[in-house]
Amino acid sequence: MLVLLVEDNRLLAKNIIHYLELNEIECDYAETLAQAEQVIFSRTFDAIVLDLNLPDGDGISACRKWKEQCIISPIIMLTARSNLQDRLSGFEVGADDYLVKPFAMAELVARLRVVSQRRPSPKLLSIGELELDFAGHHAHRQGQQLVLSRTGWQILSLLARRSPETVEREEIERLLWPDSLPDSDSLRSHIHLLRKIVDKPFEQKLIHTIRGIGLCLKVDTDEA
Repeated sequence: MLVLLVEDNRLLAKNIIHYLELNEIECDYAETLAQAEQVIFSRTFDAIVLDLNLPDGDGISACRKWKEQCIISPIIMLTARSNLQDRLSGFEVGADDYLVKPFAMAELVARLRVVSQRRPSPKLLSIGELELDFAGHHAHRQGQQLVLSRTGWQILSLLARRSPETVEREEIERLLWPDSLPDSDSLRSHIHLLRKIVDKPFEQKLIHTIRGIGLCLKVDTDEA
């Protein structure tokens, strides 16, 4: 099982990670929502453990956003708040379970095993004639499957989830190379190849360069 823990209390996070590893559960760790978003768009986690209060935002808003962006991983919310309304707010935005601090580590493991066994239905997202299946990591356009590399899928899925917003080049680079950035030609080469697969065989362009900012994926009605 692969779990993403999003928790800003480092001592608590360390204890959770240690206990999960003792139970043969692999755990990625993010201290902020920004760090979490660098990995959730490139990997499919069996579950996400999400703290309600984080330095750069709240878990309720993050859960709503991720579900809208077709993140299919089940989410367990962690919070020190025990009142009913807070729990209901979490469920309303798509949380799969709720755990109130302080909690027993064994209970967290039990809940992780339960939610990870739920098989989500395939999540499909369409932008014009382009369709992405986030459960199967497949993309089709006009019924034709697009053969993408892992990097190509990472870029395309990020653009699709944020469509029609513009994604800055720096954000794409952080997603692809979180530890150390390569030279500027590396991203340019990947984008060139992605355009050849997604746009070149078809009449209408979907990947657009916003000069000086980044890329966006959208149907340009002016070209239609």
